[in-house]
Amino acid sequence: MDAALSDTSAAEAVDPWEGFNRKMFAVHVFMDHNFLIPTAKAYRATTPPTARRGVRRFLMNIKAPGIFINDLLQGEIGRAGETLSRFFINSTIGAGGFADPAAQIGIARHSEDFGQTLAVWGIDSGPYLFLPMVGPMTTRDGFGKIVQIGMDPLLYVRTPPADIARYSRAGVGGVSAREQFLDPLADIEAKSLDYYASFRSFYLQAQQREIANGVVDYSGLPDIGEFEDFDELE
Repeated sequence: MDAALSDTSAAEAVDPWEGFNRKMFAVHVFMDHNFLIPTAKAYRATTPPTARRGVRRFLMNIKAPGIFINDLLQGEIGRAGETLSRFFINSTIGAGGFADPAAQIGIARHSEDFGQTLAVWGIDSGPYLFLPMVGPMTTRDGFGKIVQIGMDPLLYVRTPPADIARYSRAGVGGVSAREQFLDPLADIEAKSLDYYASFRSFYLQAQQREIANGVVDYSGLPDIGEFEDFDELE
């Protein structure tokens, strides 16, 4: 009984808006099952694995300038150097990022965003929030997302080609991310007594892993494999 009360209290502390979030999650699941999943499955069926991998790598490569800035803001000079090196190598030898020669010479990819930077600076995560077609976040991460948008150079280029590039990137990125998570999220949904709670746990632990630069205990979660970036699933 004490353990159950403790779990309930912990959930209430991190998710005080649970009633609202569950309703929004239900809307998202409906849209996911009826629109996103069929689109992602069609993408998987019509696009070779090598091409899908290249798209993911390209999308991650164009995030490198933002990752570099957040590396510096977190005082991670060594990781900032790795990010800069990866961006230069993959943007040139790697055909704009579709290939990853940097990884082949031992320069591993990592992900940073302004939400993680705020966490490193000691800002509390705040309440958990879920919005349909936007996805899971904490209020700290939500603010971080807004700042990340402001770091996007395409935001300040108001021309038709830039608009097309921005919207195309968002659309392709969303479909690519959803395809990547087809199997693990289906597994979580099938095995969970409470899909919402499992999804929330999946997200929060993934965020902790990113904040801790990969050092976190994933025991108790389904095997999520090696994925590019959980934040892409939005």
